[in-house]
Amino acid sequence: MYLIMEVVCSHMPKTLKISLISIVSLVLVLYGGVFLGHKIFVTPEAPDEPGSAATIEPAKNERFTFGPQAHSSHPTTLKGFMPILADQLARYNKVAPDLWPDNTLINQTLVVEDLTNQTYWLIKPDGTFAEVTEKDVSHYGYERLAYPNGFSFFKGGMYLALDEAELKDPATWEKYLHLGTYSAIIWLIHEGFHEMQGAWAETDLANSDREDHLDDIPARVQRALLQKQLFHAVSRPGDTQAILAALATYEDWKTRFPLDFEDSLNADRYEGTAYYFEFVASLLVGYPDQVKNLQDVDAGLALLATREDVYIGHGLVMEGYSVGGFAAILLERLEKDWKGRLMADPGATAMEMLRQHFADQKLPAPTQLSPAETDAIVKDITAARERIAAIGGGETSEVKDNSAEVEESTATKVFRYLYDRLYWWLPKK
Repeated sequence: MYLIMEVVCSHMPKTLKISLISIVSLVLVLYGGVFLGHKIFVTPEAPDEPGSAATIEPAKNERFTFGPQAHSSHPTTLKGFMPILADQLARYNKVAPDLWPDNTLINQTLVVEDLTNQTYWLIKPDGTFAEVTEKDVSHYGYERLAYPNGFSFFKGGMYLALDEAELKDPATWEKYLHLGTYSAIIWLIHEGFHEMQGAWAETDLANSDREDHLDDIPARVQRALLQKQLFHAVSRPGDTQAILAALATYEDWKTRFPLDFEDSLNADRYEGTAYYFEFVASLLVGYPDQVKNLQDVDAGLALLATREDVYIGHGLVMEGYSVGGFAAILLERLEKDWKGRLMADPGATAMEMLRQHFADQKLPAPTQLSPAETDAIVKDITAARERIAAIGGGETSEVKDNSAEVEESTATKVFRYLYDRLYWWLPKK
Protein backbone atom coordinates (compact mmCIF):
# COMPACT_ATOMS: atom_id res chain seq x y z
CA MET A 1 0.00 0.00 0.00
CA TYR A 2 2.86 2.40 0.89
CA LEU A 3 4.63 1.73 -2.47
CA ILE A 4 1.40 2.30 -4.40
CA MET A 5 0.89 5.62 -2.61
CA GLU A 6 4.47 6.66 -3.37
CA VAL A 7 3.98 5.99 -7.08
CA VAL A 8 0.61 7.75 -7.21
CA CYS A 9 1.78 10.76 -5.22
CA SER A 10 5.30 11.16 -6.64
CA HIS A 11 4.34 13.95 -9.05
CA MET A 12 1.82 15.69 -6.78
CA PRO A 13 2.36 18.93 -4.92
CA LYS A 14 3.48 18.31 -1.34
CA THR A 15 0.27 19.66 0.28
CA LEU A 16 -1.97 17.55 -1.92
CA LYS A 17 0.21 14.53 -1.29
CA ILE A 18 -0.06 14.94 2.50
CA SER A 19 -3.83 15.45 2.27
CA LEU A 20 -4.33 12.32 0.14
CA ILE A 21 -2.17 10.17 2.41
CA SER A 22 -4.08 11.48 5.46
CA ILE A 23 -7.45 10.69 3.88
CA VAL A 24 -6.40 7.18 2.87
CA SER A 25 -4.95 6.56 6.33
CA LEU A 26 -8.17 7.71 8.02
CA VAL A 27 -10.25 5.43 5.76
CA LEU A 28 -8.01 2.48 6.60
CA VAL A 29 -8.24 3.25 10.31
CA LEU A 30 -12.03 3.54 10.03
CA TYR A 31 -12.40 0.24 8.20
CA GLY A 32 -9.96 -1.50 10.53
CA GLY A 33 -11.57 -0.07 13.66
CA VAL A 34 -15.08 -1.04 12.59
CA PHE A 35 -13.91 -4.53 11.62
CA LEU A 36 -12.24 -5.00 15.02
CA GLY A 37 -15.20 -3.51 16.91
CA HIS A 38 -17.59 -5.81 15.05
CA LYS A 39 -15.51 -8.81 16.09
CA ILE A 40 -15.49 -7.72 19.74
CA PHE A 41 -19.03 -6.44 20.28
CA VAL A 42 -21.20 -8.31 17.81
CA THR A 43 -21.69 -11.94 18.78
CA PRO A 44 -21.36 -14.21 15.76
CA GLU A 45 -24.17 -16.66 15.07
CA ALA A 46 -23.38 -19.95 16.71
CA PRO A 47 -24.00 -23.27 14.99
CA ASP A 48 -26.87 -25.45 16.08
CA GLU A 49 -26.14 -27.69 19.03
CA PRO A 50 -27.33 -31.29 19.31
CA GLY A 51 -30.21 -32.26 21.57
CA SER A 52 -27.80 -34.28 23.70
CA ALA A 53 -26.80 -30.97 25.34
CA ALA A 54 -29.75 -31.55 27.69
CA THR A 55 -28.84 -32.54 31.23
CA ILE A 56 -31.94 -34.53 32.21
CA GLU A 57 -33.08 -37.84 30.82
CA PRO A 58 -35.95 -37.90 28.34
CA ALA A 59 -39.31 -39.46 29.14
CA LYS A 60 -39.19 -42.54 26.99
CA ASN A 61 -40.99 -45.80 26.31
CA GLU A 62 -41.53 -48.03 23.29
CA ARG A 63 -43.94 -45.49 21.80
CA PHE A 64 -42.67 -42.00 22.70
CA THR A 65 -39.52 -40.04 23.39
CA PHE A 66 -40.20 -36.69 25.06
CA GLY A 67 -37.53 -34.12 25.80
CA PRO A 68 -34.82 -32.19 23.91
CA GLN A 69 -33.31 -35.51 22.84
CA ALA A 70 -36.33 -36.11 20.63
CA HIS A 71 -35.03 -33.41 18.28
CA SER A 72 -31.83 -33.74 16.29
CA SER A 73 -30.62 -30.19 17.01
CA HIS A 74 -31.54 -26.97 18.77
CA PRO A 75 -30.78 -23.52 17.33
CA THR A 76 -28.66 -21.26 19.50
CA THR A 77 -29.78 -18.01 17.86
CA LEU A 78 -33.26 -16.54 17.86
CA LYS A 79 -33.02 -16.14 14.10
CA GLY A 80 -32.44 -19.87 13.84
CA PHE A 81 -35.26 -20.58 16.29
CA MET A 82 -37.91 -18.55 14.50
CA PRO A 83 -38.84 -21.30 11.97
CA ILE A 84 -39.46 -23.68 14.90
CA LEU A 85 -41.56 -21.16 16.81
CA ALA A 86 -43.50 -20.32 13.65
CA ASP A 87 -44.29 -24.01 13.03
CA GLN A 88 -45.36 -24.41 16.66
CA LEU A 89 -47.69 -21.42 16.44
CA ALA A 90 -49.26 -22.70 13.24
CA ARG A 91 -49.83 -26.14 14.78
CA TYR A 92 -51.29 -24.59 17.92
CA ASN A 93 -53.73 -22.46 15.94
CA LYS A 94 -54.83 -25.54 14.01
CA VAL A 95 -55.69 -27.65 17.08
CA ALA A 96 -56.71 -24.89 19.52
CA PRO A 97 -60.48 -24.91 18.88
CA ASP A 98 -60.68 -28.56 20.01
CA LEU A 99 -58.73 -28.14 23.27
CA TRP A 100 -61.18 -26.19 25.41
CA PRO A 101 -64.87 -25.22 25.14
CA ASP A 102 -65.37 -21.82 23.50
CA ASN A 103 -61.62 -21.36 23.29
CA THR A 104 -60.90 -17.73 22.44
CA LEU A 105 -57.13 -18.27 22.30
CA ILE A 106 -57.24 -19.07 18.58
CA ASN A 107 -55.80 -17.61 15.37
CA GLN A 108 -53.01 -16.04 17.39
CA THR A 109 -50.27 -13.78 16.06
CA LEU A 110 -46.87 -13.42 17.73
CA VAL A 111 -44.78 -10.24 17.81
CA VAL A 112 -41.34 -11.26 19.07
CA GLU A 113 -38.77 -8.69 20.14
CA ASP A 114 -35.25 -10.10 19.87
CA LEU A 115 -33.44 -8.27 22.68
CA THR A 116 -30.07 -9.76 21.83
CA ASN A 117 -29.96 -8.63 18.20
CA GLN A 118 -32.37 -5.71 18.63
CA THR A 119 -34.79 -6.64 15.93
CA TYR A 120 -38.38 -7.84 15.69
CA TRP A 121 -40.11 -10.88 14.21
CA LEU A 122 -43.74 -11.10 13.15
CA ILE A 123 -45.30 -14.56 13.06
CA LYS A 124 -48.72 -14.80 11.45
CA PRO A 125 -51.34 -17.37 12.55
CA ASP A 126 -50.53 -19.66 9.61
CA GLY A 127 -46.84 -19.78 10.58
CA THR A 128 -45.48 -17.39 7.97
CA PHE A 129 -42.89 -15.12 9.54
CA ALA A 130 -40.54 -12.30 8.73
CA GLU A 131 -37.96 -10.08 10.34
CA VAL A 132 -39.49 -6.62 10.75
CA THR A 133 -38.92 -3.28 12.45
CA GLU A 134 -40.64 -1.94 15.53
CA LYS A 135 -42.52 0.48 13.28
CA ASP A 136 -43.87 -2.43 11.22
CA VAL A 137 -45.61 -3.98 14.26
CA SER A 138 -46.46 -0.94 16.38
CA HIS A 139 -50.04 -0.90 15.07
CA TYR A 140 -50.80 -4.09 17.00
CA GLY A 141 -51.05 -1.93 20.12
CA TYR A 142 -49.09 -4.11 22.54
CA GLU A 143 -47.37 -2.94 25.69
CA ARG A 144 -43.61 -3.18 25.19
CA LEU A 145 -41.85 -4.88 28.11
CA ALA A 146 -38.25 -5.03 26.94
CA TYR A 147 -36.76 -7.58 29.33
CA PRO A 148 -36.36 -11.35 28.87
CA ASN A 149 -39.75 -13.09 28.86
CA GLY A 150 -41.62 -9.82 29.11
CA PHE A 151 -45.01 -10.32 27.51
CA SER A 152 -48.31 -8.57 26.90
CA PHE A 153 -51.44 -9.35 24.95
CA PHE A 154 -53.12 -7.48 22.16
CA LYS A 155 -56.30 -8.29 20.28
CA GLY A 156 -55.54 -11.49 18.39
CA GLY A 157 -52.07 -12.17 19.71
CA MET A 158 -49.13 -11.72 22.04
CA TYR A 159 -46.00 -9.62 22.27
CA LEU A 160 -43.02 -11.55 23.68
CA ALA A 161 -39.51 -10.27 24.44
CA LEU A 162 -36.77 -12.90 24.20
CA ASP A 163 -33.01 -13.01 24.43
CA GLU A 164 -30.57 -15.74 23.45
CA ALA A 165 -29.18 -16.49 26.92
CA GLU A 166 -32.02 -18.88 27.82
CA LEU A 167 -32.17 -20.33 24.33
CA LYS A 168 -28.51 -21.31 24.61
CA ASP A 169 -28.94 -22.82 28.09
CA PRO A 170 -31.02 -26.04 28.02
CA ALA A 171 -31.08 -26.07 31.83
CA THR A 172 -33.62 -23.23 31.70
CA TRP A 173 -36.15 -25.03 29.48
CA GLU A 174 -35.44 -28.77 29.33
CA LYS A 175 -37.83 -29.33 32.27
CA TYR A 176 -40.67 -28.85 29.79
CA LEU A 177 -40.49 -32.44 28.63
CA HIS A 178 -44.00 -32.02 27.25
CA LEU A 179 -42.61 -29.59 24.63
CA GLY A 180 -38.98 -30.59 24.07
CA THR A 181 -37.72 -27.26 22.73
CA TYR A 182 -37.03 -23.76 23.99
CA SER A 183 -40.23 -22.82 25.79
CA ALA A 184 -41.30 -19.56 24.09
CA ILE A 185 -44.61 -21.00 22.81
CA ILE A 186 -45.57 -21.99 26.37
CA TRP A 187 -45.79 -18.29 27.28
CA LEU A 188 -48.59 -17.95 24.75
CA ILE A 189 -50.30 -21.23 25.71
CA HIS A 190 -50.19 -20.93 29.51
CA GLU A 191 -50.47 -17.17 29.97
CA GLY A 192 -53.00 -16.94 27.17
CA PHE A 193 -55.14 -19.47 29.00
CA HIS A 194 -55.02 -17.24 32.07
CA GLU A 195 -56.38 -14.44 29.88
CA MET A 196 -59.30 -16.70 28.95
CA GLN A 197 -59.99 -17.47 32.60
CA GLY A 198 -61.08 -13.87 33.03
CA ALA A 199 -64.37 -14.84 31.38
CA TRP A 200 -65.12 -17.61 33.90
CA ALA A 201 -67.57 -17.24 36.78
CA GLU A 202 -66.27 -14.58 39.15
CA THR A 203 -64.69 -15.90 42.32
CA ASP A 204 -63.28 -14.60 45.59
CA LEU A 205 -61.16 -17.62 46.47
CA ALA A 206 -58.63 -17.11 49.26
CA ASN A 207 -54.87 -16.65 48.88
CA SER A 208 -54.93 -14.28 45.94
CA ASP A 209 -51.52 -13.09 47.15
CA ARG A 210 -50.17 -16.61 46.42
CA GLU A 211 -48.62 -17.52 49.76
CA ASP A 212 -46.75 -20.84 49.54
CA HIS A 213 -46.99 -21.83 53.24
CA LEU A 214 -43.56 -23.43 53.10
CA ASP A 215 -43.23 -23.19 56.87
CA ASP A 216 -46.12 -25.62 57.32
CA ILE A 217 -44.03 -28.74 56.74
CA PRO A 218 -46.67 -31.40 57.67
CA ALA A 219 -49.15 -29.90 55.19
CA ARG A 220 -46.49 -29.67 52.50
CA VAL A 221 -45.57 -33.32 53.03
CA GLN A 222 -49.21 -34.34 52.55
CA ARG A 223 -49.52 -32.34 49.35
CA ALA A 224 -46.27 -33.86 48.06
CA LEU A 225 -47.69 -37.31 48.75
CA LEU A 226 -50.90 -36.32 46.95
CA GLN A 227 -48.91 -35.27 43.88
CA LYS A 228 -47.01 -38.56 43.86
CA GLN A 229 -50.27 -40.50 44.01
CA LEU A 230 -51.85 -38.42 41.25
CA PHE A 231 -48.80 -39.03 39.05
CA HIS A 232 -49.12 -42.75 39.74
CA ALA A 233 -52.83 -42.76 38.89
CA VAL A 234 -52.29 -40.87 35.62
CA SER A 235 -49.51 -43.28 34.64
CA ARG A 236 -51.93 -46.21 35.07
CA PRO A 237 -55.06 -45.50 32.97
CA GLY A 238 -58.05 -47.41 34.28
CA ASP A 239 -56.59 -48.07 37.74
CA THR A 240 -59.45 -46.87 39.96
CA GLN A 241 -57.70 -47.99 43.13
CA ALA A 242 -54.80 -45.64 42.37
CA ILE A 243 -57.24 -42.75 42.10
CA LEU A 244 -58.99 -43.72 45.35
CA ALA A 245 -55.64 -43.82 47.15
CA ALA A 246 -54.96 -40.25 46.03
CA LEU A 247 -58.45 -39.17 47.11
CA ALA A 248 -57.90 -40.73 50.55
CA THR A 249 -54.79 -38.58 50.99
CA TYR A 250 -56.72 -35.55 49.73
CA GLU A 251 -59.52 -36.04 52.27
CA ASP A 252 -57.03 -36.65 55.08
CA TRP A 253 -55.18 -33.43 54.21
CA LYS A 254 -58.44 -31.41 54.02
CA THR A 255 -59.47 -32.66 57.47
CA ARG A 256 -56.11 -32.05 59.13
CA PHE A 257 -55.27 -28.75 57.42
CA PRO A 258 -58.53 -26.88 56.67
CA LEU A 259 -56.87 -23.47 56.27
CA ASP A 260 -54.31 -24.94 53.90
CA PHE A 261 -57.19 -26.40 51.89
CA GLU A 262 -58.97 -23.05 51.66
CA ASP A 263 -55.80 -21.32 50.51
CA SER A 264 -55.11 -24.01 47.91
CA LEU A 265 -58.29 -23.54 45.88
CA ASN A 266 -57.10 -20.50 43.93
CA ALA A 267 -53.94 -22.12 42.57
CA ASP A 268 -55.57 -25.52 42.09
CA ARG A 269 -58.34 -23.91 40.03
CA TYR A 270 -56.42 -21.41 37.92
CA GLU A 271 -52.84 -22.69 37.70
CA GLY A 272 -53.98 -26.32 37.62
CA THR A 273 -56.28 -25.89 34.63
CA ALA A 274 -53.72 -23.71 32.83
CA TYR A 275 -51.12 -26.44 33.40
CA TYR A 276 -53.50 -29.07 32.03
CA PHE A 277 -54.11 -26.94 28.92
CA GLU A 278 -50.35 -26.40 28.60
CA PHE A 279 -49.70 -30.15 28.72
CA VAL A 280 -52.26 -31.04 26.08
CA ALA A 281 -51.40 -28.21 23.69
CA SER A 282 -47.64 -28.62 24.08
CA LEU A 283 -47.63 -32.32 23.26
CA LEU A 284 -49.54 -31.65 20.04
CA VAL A 285 -47.35 -28.66 19.19
CA GLY A 286 -43.96 -30.07 20.19
CA TYR A 287 -44.16 -33.62 18.85
CA PRO A 288 -46.25 -33.63 15.65
CA ASP A 289 -44.60 -36.84 14.43
CA GLN A 290 -45.41 -38.69 17.66
CA VAL A 291 -48.58 -37.09 19.01
CA LYS A 292 -51.23 -36.76 16.32
CA ASN A 293 -54.54 -36.72 18.23
CA LEU A 294 -56.05 -36.54 21.71
CA GLN A 295 -55.72 -40.31 22.18
CA ASP A 296 -51.98 -39.95 21.67
CA VAL A 297 -52.03 -37.02 24.11
CA ASP A 298 -53.54 -39.20 26.85
CA ALA A 299 -50.97 -41.93 26.27
CA GLY A 300 -48.22 -39.33 26.30
CA LEU A 301 -49.47 -37.87 29.57
CA ALA A 302 -49.34 -41.33 31.13
CA LEU A 303 -45.65 -41.44 30.23
CA LEU A 304 -44.92 -37.92 31.51
CA ALA A 305 -46.58 -38.84 34.82
CA THR A 306 -43.72 -41.27 35.46
CA ARG A 307 -41.36 -38.27 35.72
CA GLU A 308 -42.07 -37.19 39.27
CA ASP A 309 -38.55 -35.74 39.41
CA VAL A 310 -39.56 -33.12 36.84
CA TYR A 311 -43.16 -32.33 37.67
CA ILE A 312 -43.48 -32.37 41.46
CA GLY A 313 -43.78 -28.92 43.03
CA HIS A 314 -43.28 -27.67 46.60
CA GLY A 315 -45.12 -24.77 48.15
CA LEU A 316 -48.90 -24.34 48.05
CA VAL A 317 -49.00 -22.46 44.74
CA MET A 318 -46.43 -24.62 42.95
CA GLU A 319 -48.27 -27.70 44.17
CA GLY A 320 -51.43 -26.28 42.58
CA TYR A 321 -49.95 -26.66 39.10
CA SER A 322 -49.51 -30.41 39.45
CA VAL A 323 -52.45 -31.16 41.79
CA GLY A 324 -54.88 -29.28 39.57
CA GLY A 325 -53.25 -30.31 36.31
CA PHE A 326 -52.96 -34.04 36.95
CA ALA A 327 -56.40 -34.18 38.57
CA ALA A 328 -57.73 -32.62 35.36
CA ILE A 329 -56.06 -35.36 33.30
CA LEU A 330 -57.85 -37.99 35.38
CA LEU A 331 -61.13 -36.08 35.16
CA GLU A 332 -60.85 -35.88 31.37
CA ARG A 333 -60.75 -39.69 31.29
CA LEU A 334 -63.94 -39.89 33.35
CA GLU A 335 -66.16 -36.92 32.42
CA LYS A 336 -65.98 -35.17 29.07
CA ASP A 337 -68.18 -32.26 30.18
CA TRP A 338 -66.16 -31.27 33.26
CA LYS A 339 -64.59 -28.18 31.69
CA GLY A 340 -67.86 -26.34 31.18
CA ARG A 341 -69.04 -27.15 34.69
CA LEU A 342 -65.74 -26.01 36.22
CA MET A 343 -65.86 -22.67 34.40
CA ALA A 344 -69.42 -22.05 35.54
CA ASP A 345 -68.83 -22.91 39.21
CA PRO A 346 -66.69 -20.20 40.89
CA GLY A 347 -65.48 -22.56 43.61
CA ALA A 348 -64.75 -25.62 41.49
CA THR A 349 -61.36 -27.28 41.11
CA ALA A 350 -60.50 -30.42 39.17
CA MET A 351 -59.50 -32.11 42.42
CA GLU A 352 -62.85 -31.37 44.07
CA MET A 353 -64.70 -32.54 40.97
CA LEU A 354 -62.66 -35.75 40.95
CA ARG A 355 -63.64 -36.31 44.57
CA GLN A 356 -67.30 -35.77 43.70
CA HIS A 357 -67.05 -38.30 40.87
CA PHE A 358 -66.17 -40.98 43.43
CA ALA A 359 -68.41 -39.65 46.21
CA ASP A 360 -70.28 -42.97 46.48
CA GLN A 361 -67.15 -45.11 46.75
CA LYS A 362 -65.48 -46.02 50.02
CA LEU A 363 -61.97 -44.66 50.27
CA PRO A 364 -59.06 -46.73 51.58
CA ALA A 365 -57.16 -45.73 54.69
CA PRO A 366 -54.79 -42.83 54.01
CA THR A 367 -51.27 -43.86 53.01
CA GLN A 368 -48.73 -43.58 55.82
CA LEU A 369 -45.25 -42.52 54.78
CA SER A 370 -42.23 -44.19 56.36
CA PRO A 371 -39.79 -41.97 58.28
CA ALA A 372 -37.31 -42.28 55.42
CA GLU A 373 -39.93 -41.21 52.83
CA THR A 374 -40.97 -38.28 55.01
CA ASP A 375 -37.36 -37.19 55.51
CA ALA A 376 -36.74 -37.26 51.75
CA ILE A 377 -39.78 -35.03 51.08
CA VAL A 378 -38.84 -32.64 53.89
CA LYS A 379 -35.37 -32.33 52.39
CA ASP A 380 -36.87 -31.32 49.03
CA ILE A 381 -39.24 -28.84 50.68
CA THR A 382 -36.37 -27.28 52.63
CA ALA A 383 -34.37 -26.91 49.41
CA ALA A 384 -37.34 -25.22 47.73
CA ARG A 385 -37.71 -22.84 50.65
CA GLU A 386 -34.02 -21.95 50.50
CA ARG A 387 -34.24 -21.27 46.75
CA ILE A 388 -37.17 -18.92 47.25
CA ALA A 389 -35.40 -17.17 50.13
CA ALA A 390 -32.30 -16.72 47.97
CA ILE A 391 -34.37 -15.11 45.21
CA GLY A 392 -36.10 -12.77 47.66
CA GLY A 393 -37.40 -9.79 45.72
CA GLY A 394 -35.69 -11.01 42.60
CA GLU A 395 -38.48 -10.30 40.16
CA THR A 396 -38.20 -6.52 40.42
CA SER A 397 -34.42 -6.53 40.38
CA GLU A 398 -34.41 -8.93 37.45
CA VAL A 399 -36.51 -6.55 35.40
CA LYS A 400 -34.19 -3.69 36.28
CA ASP A 401 -31.03 -5.63 35.51
CA ASN A 402 -32.34 -6.95 32.20
CA SER A 403 -33.43 -3.50 31.09
CA ALA A 404 -29.92 -2.24 31.85
CA GLU A 405 -28.50 -5.07 29.82
CA VAL A 406 -30.50 -3.96 26.79
CA GLU A 407 -29.14 -0.42 27.15
CA GLU A 408 -25.56 -1.67 27.40
CA SER A 409 -25.78 -3.23 23.96
CA THR A 410 -25.60 0.16 22.20
CA ALA A 411 -22.00 -0.59 21.14
CA THR A 412 -23.21 -3.76 19.49
CA LYS A 413 -25.87 -1.83 17.62
CA VAL A 414 -23.40 0.86 16.45
CA PHE A 415 -20.75 -1.57 15.21
CA ARG A 416 -23.31 -3.76 13.44
CA TYR A 417 -24.69 -0.67 11.69
CA LEU A 418 -21.26 0.60 10.59
CA TYR A 419 -20.05 -2.85 9.58
CA ASP A 420 -23.13 -3.51 7.43
CA ARG A 421 -22.53 -0.27 5.54
CA LEU A 422 -18.75 -0.31 5.19
CA TYR A 423 -18.52 -4.01 4.41
CA TRP A 424 -21.70 -4.20 2.35
CA TRP A 425 -20.06 -6.41 -0.30
CA LEU A 426 -19.34 -9.24 2.15
CA PRO A 427 -21.89 -12.09 2.39
CA LYS A 428 -24.19 -11.85 5.42
CA LYS A 429 -24.04 -14.75 7.84
